[in-house]
Amino acid sequence: MYHAKKSWVYPETDTTSVELLQTELNISEQLATLLTQRGHRDVEAAKAFLYVEDELTFHDPFLFEQMPKVVERLKRAADEGEMVLIYGDYDVDGVSASAVMWHALTEIGVMAECYIPNRFTEGYGPNKEAFSWAAGEGFTLIITVDCGISGIEEAALLKELGVDLIITDHHEPKETLPDAFAIIHPHIDPSYPYDKLAGAGVALKVAHAVLDRMPDELLDLAVLGTIADLVPLDGENRLLAKLGLKALDDSKRPGILALREVCALTDGTLNEESVGFAFGPRINAAGRLDSAMPALQMLLAESVEEALALAQQLDKQNKERQDIVKTIAKEATELVEASMTDDRVLVVASERWNPGVVGIVASRLVEAYYRPVILLCHDPKTGKAKGSGRSIDGFDLFKELSKNEDILPHFGGHPAAAGMTLLSENVAELRRRLNEQAESIPDETFVARVNVDLKLDVNDVSLDLISEIGKLAPFGMGNPSPRVVVADARLRDIRQIGRDNTHLKVQLAGDKRELDGIGFGFGHVVSEISKMAHVSVMGSLQVNEWNGMRKPQLMIQDIRVDGFQVFDYRGKKNSLDELKQLPGDTTSFISFQGRDDFPLHDLDTPLKPFVVLLDLPDEEDVLADLLTEDVERIYCAFGQGGSFFEKLPTREDFRTYYVHMATCERKNLRENLIRLSIERKWSKNTIQFMHQVFSELEFLVTMEDGLPGVNPEAPKRDLTEAPCYKRRVGRVQLEERFIYASLAELKERLQSLRSNKMQEAYT
Repeated sequence: MYHAKKSWVYPETDTTSVELLQTELNISEQLATLLTQRGHRDVEAAKAFLYVEDELTFHDPFLFEQMPKVVERLKRAADEGEMVLIYGDYDVDGVSASAVMWHALTEIGVMAECYIPNRFTEGYGPNKEAFSWAAGEGFTLIITVDCGISGIEEAALLKELGVDLIITDHHEPKETLPDAFAIIHPHIDPSYPYDKLAGAGVALKVAHAVLDRMPDELLDLAVLGTIADLVPLDGENRLLAKLGLKALDDSKRPGILALREVCALTDGTLNEESVGFAFGPRINAAGRLDSAMPALQMLLAESVEEALALAQQLDKQNKERQDIVKTIAKEATELVEASMTDDRVLVVASERWNPGVVGIVASRLVEAYYRPVILLCHDPKTGKAKGSGRSIDGFDLFKELSKNEDILPHFGGHPAAAGMTLLSENVAELRRRLNEQAESIPDETFVARVNVDLKLDVNDVSLDLISEIGKLAPFGMGNPSPRVVVADARLRDIRQIGRDNTHLKVQLAGDKRELDGIGFGFGHVVSEISKMAHVSVMGSLQVNEWNGMRKPQLMIQDIRVDGFQVFDYRGKKNSLDELKQLPGDTTSFISFQGRDDFPLHDLDTPLKPFVVLLDLPDEEDVLADLLTEDVERIYCAFGQGGSFFEKLPTREDFRTYYVHMATCERKNLRENLIRLSIERKWSKNTIQFMHQVFSELEFLVTMEDGLPGVNPEAPKRDLTEAPCYKRRVGRVQLEERFIYASLAELKERLQSLRSNKMQEAYT
């Protein structure tokens, strides 16, 4: 066996809806299944999702209750020449939302400037110092994008200063809302029909309203925040993502062209992965390491030269960010392993960490431990700790943090992610409280689970199937790239790849087709999966294009072997050294001949899941007794020397040895035996064995001089009557069946023994 990292959960299939969609929309069973699993069970809902560009339009922005008030105020600012400050956030959503808002306001004549707070000196969201500075500089109106809904004290300060505040945000609101001139927020406005917009999406609604048209030219900016901020890609977000990705791919905006250049994406079509794994990390890198303003300047750049210089700066910062993340992840993992492995909520802090990247590290720890994780950075100068948290399904991080406002003066976010600042002296108390709160959460919440969309056979996977699945794109939150399990597949090949052998490549075989699989970071499983195993592999399907050829490929996310595994170490060079590396808490080393180079298992105690057979017993039944239901793997290391591979002495050998003992002069007995063994090519083991056989048959006895001699009174008996001869014959037969067998034959024989033994146990 090889256990998967997570529990694979298969949803129930609504076969009636699947058949209806399959017939009415003329689509495959697999696509119909995926649609129903995503909640699109009737024909109209499925059509609206599949053909969103034809079936849906953007909602009227004036459905926001306070939108007319916002438009009137912004146009008055344009007419009266007021200075307006666009106050954004330092992530992709905030940066792209700021760019959308700037383009819209400047088009109607507003004198607008952008301000993005520094993560390290100001923190997330509005702050009093920045607002006081803005008032002093003559700004009479501030409009926030992707932030502001938690800024109650900051809003009150602006009111005292006589500056109007318009908040556009999408983060979780607290019970009390800021006292602002107007708030555009899809979560708290019951009149707006869609509540899942990202900050960039909300900014686009304001742009739509003030321009009195849908600004298609800003879709390439709005899609950046919509995809990177991981909002659900359904409804209006799906329409924005679908149209936005096309606009992004066609964009001639210098900043987008520069990003394509530094990301090596000048060829091919941009998609959601281009944003999530290429553009997004580079835009985010600026705000994670320093000021996010260069990222905004790049998106607003008017020349390719200026944009490219800024994009190259972001690319360099992203590489630095990757190195920092690697270091912090290692340190954070060591802290967790040292003292927190029993915690339900992991709260880890250090003075050495960069607060700009701890959210990324928190996500990695969530993946590793499947626990809510908060990483905090202590600042000894201020006595405060600042950081980010990431959560799991079933643990609403924002809600749980809200129960601790007395020690959390500043926090905000979503059920799955949050940022916060608190006194360093309260970090331990926060950890204690969150773990106490987590005690009321059901245990199964903390078991890593992953939903699987389709269970397939290798023969099911084709380019046509991948094309059908692609109709669901763009993928993201609420519409994840379908996870498939290719079940019980034969392994044609399995090997490590990559510079450090850290990655995995497999070739799965079906009756009609083969399928390649790539697993990044899975190289270690090569030593844990037998080449004869049938594997089930979970991942996502994609098309691999190389050298003009196109074929399906599975990107591996998890792997499992359900059956009993047999590993062949017979005669393998350095095999014993490799076997010594197996984990001692799960491995039993078995030897029937006795040896002192391994910690041998006591056969009177239960076996561990992994069993290493260093040699074979004399009887097959003894071997069968080892193959219990609890044994998951057998490592066959027998045949490494000793008595194995030595032929059973012939009857002529026995006759010659007996004649020698009967006729040789006593004084020359040893010397002549050495000469005879050389002539007959007898090993020491062979001589000892023949002597033992004759002794058990009482043909030889020890004489008065201490040397063996022939017993003249011994009855006539056959060699097979000697117990050791019987055992040796049995072992030779085992050798022939197990040492000289092919791996396929070896597995079949061991599996047969195990099955028979288990059947006996149940009957």
